[in-house]
Amino acid sequence: MPDISGELLFNMPSGNRYLVPLNEENYFIDARLYAIKKLKNINSENFFVSLNSIYLVIYWEIAGRVMTGSLPSLDLKVYELKDTLILNPELLNKEHCKKVYTKLITREIYNIFTELGFDKTKPIRDQEPNPLPDRKELDDIVFDALGLTEEERKEVYWAVAELVKARLDKARSV
Repeated sequence: MPDISGELLFNMPSGNRYLVPLNEENYFIDARLYAIKKLKNINSENFFVSLNSIYLVIYWEIAGRVMTGSLPSLDLKVYELKDTLILNPELLNKEHCKKVYTKLITREIYNIFTELGFDKTKPIRDQEPNPLPDRKELDDIVFDALGLTEEERKEVYWAVAELVKARLDKARSV
């Protein structure tokens, strides 16, 4: 029987909530729930942080296709997910990753606007990003490794929120 499980899971349809959880229960995957396998020498918590950083949402928003309907979503196929460039998890601080991983797996993951501290009913650029503390902590681990300035970090938050808002608004108008 082929191996149809993975260390992390990616749910193909995404609305406005993003999470790539560890697959600790070894759930089986299918055509809409993908398995992401890590290299054996990569720490699981570092891999989790790398895949759950907000900077990846920009790629997914651009690469995915908008599905309209009562629940507008973004679909990514396996080959698109496979082409995602992630930050090498080995570049991330292991202790920081473990700490933030422990915080995030014990709480609900909210929609992107709540996670980033935006009011989606107002223009995104008129607001200052105010991410949830553990969301900011996770993103800062990756942003630090990338060498982003505070202004560049704000740009990432603004860009993600604008892309998601534009996609959801467009899908609702169809």
